[in-house]
Amino acid sequence: MEYLPGGDMFDFIRSVELEEPDVMFYTACVVLGLEALHQLGIVHRDLKLENLLLDRDGYLKIVDFGLSKDRFGYSDRTNTVCGTRTYMAPEIYLKLGYGMAADWWALGITVYIMLLYELPFNNKDPVEQMSSILYDDIELPEELSEDASTLIQELLEKDPEFRLGSGDAGAEMIKEHPFFKDMDWDHLLQRRITAPYVLGNEDLESQENPGCQAPALPPTAARIPSELQEAFRGF
Repeated sequence: MEYLPGGDMFDFIRSVELEEPDVMFYTACVVLGLEALHQLGIVHRDLKLENLLLDRDGYLKIVDFGLSKDRFGYSDRTNTVCGTRTYMAPEIYLKLGYGMAADWWALGITVYIMLLYELPFNNKDPVEQMSSILYDDIELPEELSEDASTLIQELLEKDPEFRLGSGDAGAEMIKEHPFFKDMDWDHLLQRRITAPYVLGNEDLESQENPGCQAPALPPTAARIPSELQEAFRGF
């Protein structure tokens, strides 16, 4: 993968105030990414803001496949409990088997945070947070557009069988949601859309060689003691 100088979305959204059109763009990038992964038989299982990096053109890339599972079909199920607690779908907690729809739940959490700058099920106690994810209804403020609200609600459907994006049609169902009515998916795939935020040359220069103005440690002429050299002889 190429160098991604924009950093992760977790840090990025703390420095800007995203509007709904911005969130639509970033969400669409993730939809295309998950669509490609699922078509390749890969379920990510740890989608979160920290695993979404910005490239130099302001497009998002999904990274960190340490918990992903490959050779995985649309109807396959796995029982391994893994992921980041605040992004894990109800079916993962219930240990009843889960599939690719768990990635779409994580996308719903991601969209919620990008729009509202808070977690939908926020509790420091792990047990209470799990209970909230399993049983509490999602609360959405009135200032959100109807399209944004319904997208979040449909992605955060607790029953994976009825969740937006479940089944073979997966990403196509999400692309057709009214929240994306102004998105040209072909242009996005061809990277013909200008991202909401694009790194300038100064941004790139400051991030390409961070901390390289001076050596981290000063040079030293000190010799390694002979007893230490003898101890490691032959290694």
